[in-house]
Amino acid sequence: MNNYAETLKSVLKLDTEPVAVKLLKNRNEWKGSLVKIKTNLCQMVSMARYQSTTTAQDAQGMVCVLGACCLGLIKTPDRFTSGEAVVGKYTKDASAGKKFIENTYMLGNKGKQFNLVVIGPLKDINDPDIVVLYANPAQMLPLIHANTYETGEKITADTVAEAALCASLGYSFGEQAPAIGFPCAGDRRFGGTQHHELLFTIAGSKFPKLMDNLILRHQSNPYLFPVPPSMQWVPMMPPAYTINDDDLVD
Repeated sequence: MNNYAETLKSVLKLDTEPVAVKLLKNRNEWKGSLVKIKTNLCQMVSMARYQSTTTAQDAQGMVCVLGACCLGLIKTPDRFTSGEAVVGKYTKDASAGKKFIENTYMLGNKGKQFNLVVIGPLKDINDPDIVVLYANPAQMLPLIHANTYETGEKITADTVAEAALCASLGYSFGEQAPAIGFPCAGDRRFGGTQHHELLFTIAGSKFPKLMDNLILRHQSNPYLFPVPPSMQWVPMMPPAYTINDDDLVD
């Protein structure tokens, strides 16, 4: 995956490393240690993209219940499926809260499915289950166009803005489809996500085709970042500052 990581950084001019996520049912597949302190998924992603560090954690070592639910590390608790957990914080009552949570994709709604999550820079992890990267809206355009190149299908955007990273990861894995997310307050507070950043997720099985299309389109019509302004227009200036015929007389 190193070549893909370098291509993404070269073409999109990303500020941080693209990140790979693996979901493991068998903990013995991971030979390293777990994070020594309780941590959130957004922190693990941040360590991968800012520090090129690979980490692993189980549900017992996590703080954020939604992160664990989204990736199927635990069964979604009743306080969330009922909507009660978000009343007052995001919704006025449990009815709205239930709808709110239904729009937050969680693999845990079908019960516990995995025992461990491993997160690291894309360049260091082969065969990821999910790929995630952070980019500004302009950098998202090539990713969107690479996805639509063969099918014309649009990308789902997570606009609930709660557990957006984790829900987008769960959605891309569960639906085998890409997603664009608006990072939540926790991602910004705990993961260091910047104000201008959106996140993009895609299933590992779909990622090579996306990259093929991205490279193909870039070769035929190179992307430029930052996008340069168009200078092919005549400026209007005050008369005294505008060249007239008399100014052209020798």
